[in-house]
Amino acid sequence: MEDKAMQESDRAANVRWWLCAGLVALVLGPGSALAEETDSTIPWPRQYKIKPHEKDRLTAADIVGPDGIVYPNWTRCGVQGGIPTVEVVANVEDFGAVANDDLDDSKALQEACDRAGRTGGAVLIGEGTYRLDRPVTVRHDKVIIRGKGPSRTRLIFRYAIPKEGVTFFNPPADSRIGGDTRIELHCVPAGLAKMTLMIDGTTIGAWTSGQHSGNTFSFAVYARAIPKEVPDGRHTLKGIAEYRDGSTRVAEIPILLDRTFKDRRLVPDSRAAITFAGQGTLGEKLEFASDGKRGDAELHLQSTGDLKTGDCIFIDGPATSRWKKLTRNACEWGMYRNYEAVVTGVTGGSVSISQPLRIQFPVIDGSYVQKVVPIQRCGIEDLYLEQTENLWITGVLFAHGWNCWARGVTVKKCGRFPVYGSMAKWCEIRDCTFDDAWFKGGGGTAYTGWDRCWDCLMENVETFKMRHAPLFQWAASGCVIRKSTFHESDAQWHAGWTNENLIEQCVVESVQGHGGYGYGMWASPPEDTAHGPNGPRNVVYNCDIRSQKAGVWMGGMNENWLILHNRFTIDGGPGVFARATSFDHIVKGNVFVLKDGKSPMIQLAAADCIGVEVV
Repeated sequence: MEDKAMQESDRAANVRWWLCAGLVALVLGPGSALAEETDSTIPWPRQYKIKPHEKDRLTAADIVGPDGIVYPNWTRCGVQGGIPTVEVVANVEDFGAVANDDLDDSKALQEACDRAGRTGGAVLIGEGTYRLDRPVTVRHDKVIIRGKGPSRTRLIFRYAIPKEGVTFFNPPADSRIGGDTRIELHCVPAGLAKMTLMIDGTTIGAWTSGQHSGNTFSFAVYARAIPKEVPDGRHTLKGIAEYRDGSTRVAEIPILLDRTFKDRRLVPDSRAAITFAGQGTLGEKLEFASDGKRGDAELHLQSTGDLKTGDCIFIDGPATSRWKKLTRNACEWGMYRNYEAVVTGVTGGSVSISQPLRIQFPVIDGSYVQKVVPIQRCGIEDLYLEQTENLWITGVLFAHGWNCWARGVTVKKCGRFPVYGSMAKWCEIRDCTFDDAWFKGGGGTAYTGWDRCWDCLMENVETFKMRHAPLFQWAASGCVIRKSTFHESDAQWHAGWTNENLIEQCVVESVQGHGGYGYGMWASPPEDTAHGPNGPRNVVYNCDIRSQKAGVWMGGMNENWLILHNRFTIDGGPGVFARATSFDHIVKGNVFVLKDGKSPMIQLAAADCIGVEVV
């Protein structure tokens, strides 16, 4: 007992020493200096580090906190007006679903959702276990899928590729197809190298596996891709799957090609077990006449087209070669400078919008706005969802969803993401549990967070064995993740100029065993050809971070990040690491337990890491 007490005393003393060492240690890279303020070392004029007394610099995109720090404005985050109470208008049992009978209930759930879509309302799923052998897609506003609670209502999603290993998801055999018919092939993903679609002997499309293909199992083209030399009439569609071991699998179906046929069949979206799907962007791209500046709530366009009050719009600052050179962005794809808003007025060539811009949208890069038609005010509540097959399919997806939510949902073993937003605005994920994923091998998988989303909220979520959680990526802006716990995964600003997002009151327990990088929090560097750099003023506030490597690792091009009042416990590496072109940060009120006894609290690794305040 005495030896054990001495060991505990020694351990406590060591922790205290590590803590003290962390509080005083600071490492500056070659030529760098904490107080150096040479603007010539950074690539653009500094914008985001604003003091409360600088009234001429404050905009509607800013809020002065009680601590005197200027923060992003998150006051319009999440479902506007709160998640509503919605009455039940359809019961899945009335459409043929039977609990616990081991038969497919996807048709019944789809029909119940279609019925609810006529008026809006909730579809109730009773107690017991229900099976979904096909994806379900909701395309109408104000449809809510509701169970009796995750311990009482269980959905088992068991869509699988047949034993032949390749199949046509659409169209059905012997059906008529026209130019707008989606031709979609599904194949067993393990070892998949190439998918080819043919009509008779003519190729109409092909996909080849690449570095970031992940667990891809599907490939689709529209029938308008069929060469005009192929006449209307009866033909055979052929799908060919080629594998790295040299094997080949083939599926064939007869079809009737009729280019005059307008295909109005609603095909389920195979990206998720349950998808809430908006129409997306449409119409002309209306270019800016003058720069859209941070804080602007009025946009000056060359033409306002047919925009009117109440329209939803997508705002894009294209990643031109000029901008990529400025930000040293080596990534050849992805989304970076985007936002979405509601038109509140149109006057002449000006459009007023519901929220101020958070970043710049320069004319020189061809910035534009475009109308978007989202699905609105849909949700999924109080149920359990489990996937049985290793296919790259998300549990629940809000695709072009506005004011949508997931509440009280448990997802077990998702194929790609548990609940996810893509091109989403004002959405919420709350009171949910996400446990494990089938595939964690890269290419964008096993994430929990916001991707191409704006002003969305995640609260009271717990995850286990994800790859990157919590996460922001691809132009995510104004999103908040708070009061949540993430076991066995790292936090990431993973890609694509994410900006003005908040992680608050979260616990992150970072490990590498599930595909995480081992850092507590990681922001992709500009030379990363798969992800590109992250943008300004992301915030970490009052979190507990435990990691094997650095607590916060910033890859570069990061302006005015706020790392405030957190507690870091780190096995090896610095508390905060700024790699290059990482400037004007505020690091205040943090506690660092640096277990290796030698790493610095903060490491500024390059001469252009300037203007960093450590308090």
